Amino acid sequence: MVQKINTDFCELHLYTKYAILKVFENVFYDVEKATIVQRKFQDFFENKPFVLISDRNIKHEVDFKLYKSNTLQNIEGLAIVSANPEERERAVLEQPHFSKSFAFFEKLGDAQNWAEAFFR
Repeated sequence: MVQKINTDFCELHLYTKYAILKVFENVFYDVEKATIVQRKFQDFFENKPFVLISDRNIKHEVDFKLYKSNTLQNIEGLAIVSANPEERERAVLEQPHFSKSFAFFEKLGDAQNWAEAFFR
């Protein structure tokens, strides 16, 4: 890991080619919070492409409006990670709203391997 950032609603782990976003329990992750996170991504990645891994093993809600907001253009892939079957169902609903590579994993390590291999 290159950098770890904590906010009052999430934890970010930033690596060379990917970022892991872990939103805290019972947080509603909305456009306002996403804007804060996007600034952190912009500062770290600048304009370099990266993959976002959303660790959803902790229960929280995601506002679908995020997919319509002006997200960073350099996010090339999105991985959702959770062992919870309800999260898989929600990811299926989210996938059509994300126009780039989208994957679901039950284990964080599998998502990290996918992200590392993404730019080879």
